[in-house]
Amino acid sequence: MRKFLLAILAALAVPAFAAAADAQTQVPPTPVPKTDPSAKPLGREIPKPETRAELLARLYSELAKAPDAATADPIVHTIEQVWSQADSPTATLLLNRALLAASEKNYDLSLQFLDAVTELYPEWPEGFNRRAYLHVVKLDYNRALGDLRRVLALDPGNFRALEGLAQVLRTLGQDKAALDVVRSLVKAHPHSPGAQEMLKELQDAVDGRGI
Repeated sequence: MRKFLLAILAALAVPAFAAAADAQTQVPPTPVPKTDPSAKPLGREIPKPETRAELLARLYSELAKAPDAATADPIVHTIEQVWSQADSPTATLLLNRALLAASEKNYDLSLQFLDAVTELYPEWPEGFNRRAYLHVVKLDYNRALGDLRRVLALDPGNFRALEGLAQVLRTLGQDKAALDVVRSLVKAHPHSPGAQEMLKELQDAVDGRGI
């Protein structure tokens, strides 16, 4: 893994160095005149942009209150775009290469890229979420559970991780634990495809066992 990471970082260093060299040859920008600190601002004050956490919190709230799937779908799409945004272009590159390898069914290579993502960027939930899916494909459910729980520790509102966790627990026959997860899923994303049906099935299964 260490050699793999070094190879990736070395490949990224070349374009970065070239970009830095180009930047040095560019004409410096024209200085911007200083503003008068005593001058009053024109119009209303522009609100500060939301942080990533604030944006997700607002979107999660909107999703939980969405009256129907048609309203929920564009919110889901926006949330998934926010999830995929990394603070580092290296993280984005590694994830894209992992997705490409997975689409070509080269799961071992995809896993190497995702291992690199999670090692270099342990606070980015998307790396763990994508790797959990790959573990499910490889039928490695224990590692999938670990990654899904890591996602939810970083981002409790991540409904994709809740969906995956419920499915894995159900596959392992842990219906009671799966039921608890699906209840959280329905609260977070009431119109998650199949969630209501799974909730009813698990409730019937758990109640039927007298638990």
